[in-house]
Amino acid sequence: MATPPYPEQRRSSRLQFRCRVRISGKDFQGNEFSEESETLSISRFGASLRTARPYALGQTIFVHTLEHGHVGLFQVVWMGRAGTREAGQIGIELLDARRFWGI
Repeated sequence: MATPPYPEQRRSSRLQFRCRVRISGKDFQGNEFSEESETLSISRFGASLRTARPYALGQTIFVHTLEHGHVGLFQVVWMGRAGTREAGQIGIELLDARRFWGI
């Protein structure tokens, strides 16, 4: 079962926005990984992304914007459930205390 995608009341509104990004980090076995992806929506505090690899709730990842070169530390807070239209999507929350997306 998927976790609830977002809290009842958001801290900021979401914008449907496509941005090419590179996700990188270490998996739970300690292996480094990197994958190119894109945002589906963004907010001041996070984003939803389309992904090709599995992630775990609580996993920390780096997100690099390919166009502007910004790098931020995020945590996976939601994962789309397999077999649903949200499969292959993750929700991430910004752990840095700055404006990552420029909004």
